[in-house]
Formats: sequence, structure tokens, C-alpha cells
Amino acid sequence: MNTIKKIITLLLIVNLLNFTFTNSTKALSIVLPKQNQTIFNKNKFSGKWNMQTIVTKSTCPYVFVGSTTKSDLEIKPLLNLNSKKITLKAFWKGGKWSKSRSTIKLLNEKEAITERVTEFITKDKNNWKAILIDHLKLDEDNIMRSESIVIQYKNGLAVGEYKTFSILTKSEESELTE
Repeated sequence: MNTIKKIITLLLIVNLLNFTFTNSTKALSIVLPKQNQTIFNKNKFSGKWNMQTIVTKSTCPYVFVGSTTKSDLEIKPLLNLNSKKITLKAFWKGGKWSKSRSTIKLLNEKEAITERVTEFITKDKNNWKAILIDHLKLDEDNIMRSESIVIQYKNGLAVGEYKTFSILTKSEESELTE
């Protein structure tokens, strides 16, 4: 029994020496990024944008395919004091709708999504609200495209959905943030 232990120990030592002094053995490693660490350049989305929008599909009786609107969007990097991370905040303003704001969620270097709610009250006291989900895509430095899904409400009742397509161009003028 003692002889078997000596043989096994000797074999282990020989193998260890063989692996230590042979050039064919290399140590490989995989470096994993930290979770929740955004490595995308947030500045590509930042700035003031002029937005031209057209309705491409509608099941809402109040919103017609081909309708167009103009609005402004401003995207700013802001420091979150709790997490000490920079987040992108978006501020929208268009037509009679209230200003809306949300957080931009980056998908990759050229795509992001955001969700927001906006509303307006007409002279005859109808309360309109819209829930919007926007998919933003950067084409060039000064052009961005957006496809949006909108759920339209009138006086608290869902009255339909519609989809829009927008082209955004960089602007220098905006008074969206307060």
C-alpha cells in the first residue's frame, strides 16, 4: 500500500514538472464585464432635436393615418445621486400636449427605448392622455429615427392605438427643461 502511494506521488510530481516546463501549456482567462455597467457612448443621443412625426397605422377613431405633428425633444445626461451613475433623461414638448419626461434606456450604440405619458385638456374639458413607447435609432450624427406605439385615452377610457414614424434632426434651440 505504501508503494502505491509513492508511485502516485511520483507520477503527480512528474506531471506537474512536465506541465510547468512545457511551452505548450498556456493559461487562458476570460474577463467578464461588470453587471449593469453601460459601456455605450451616451453622448451620441444627447442634445436638442426637432421632431417631424407621421401616423403610419391607427385603430383610433380620433387619429388618422397620414396625420403629421412637430415637436421638440431634448436628451440630457444627468447624475443619479443615489446610484452615482449617469442616466439619460428625455424631455418632450409638442403642440397642445403637456411636457413629458422619461429615462432613455440604451440597447446598443445606436438604439434606445423610452416610455412616457403626456396629456392635454381641451376647452370643452375633455382629458386626453397618451402612453408612448419609443424606439430611437441613430442614423448619423445629426439624424435619428423613431418608431412609436401610442395608446390613446379620452376621459380615462382607452379609445385606440396608433403607430408613428419620426425623423429627428439636431437643433440648437429648445426650452424643454425647466
